Amino acid sequence: MLLALALAAVTTQIVEPVDFPALDAAIERCERAKVLPVFAAEARRRSAAVTAFYQEQAQIAAERLATANQRRGLREAPPAAAAPDQSTAGPSDQELALRQLALDDRQRALDDQRRLETMRQEAIDLKRQYFLAKCMGNRKLD
Repeated sequence: MLLALALAAVTTQIVEPVDFPALDAAIERCERAKVLPVFAAEARRRSAAVTAFYQEQAQIAAERLATANQRRGLREAPPAAAAPDQSTAGPSDQELALRQLALDDRQRALDDQRRLETMRQEAIDLKRQYFLAKCMGNRKLD
């Protein structure tokens, strides 16, 4: 759980929003000093985002598998093995169901982050194309 919180904080920083209105204004004025650093940092930022998304997805998948295996063990356990000794018993079916719901919430949050990241990347790419078309022939502006 602690790892998930740490990863959520890192992922939030990676998917950090761009001030698109300010970037649009700088592109319209062909302000290379403001525009180029945004585009130059993009590859590094995208690489970090993909790594964070992959790590979170791998962790969710591993936890889902472990939870499913534990639930299957509870369902398939012989009645004699279902002794009321709680000191050695694993999590209950209710606890495992709650864990599954938490994993579903994490998956939805990750899917939302990836969706926003895809939209952000598309916007940056389109703005880069527009900047090149509009400003690269006009070298004297800065």
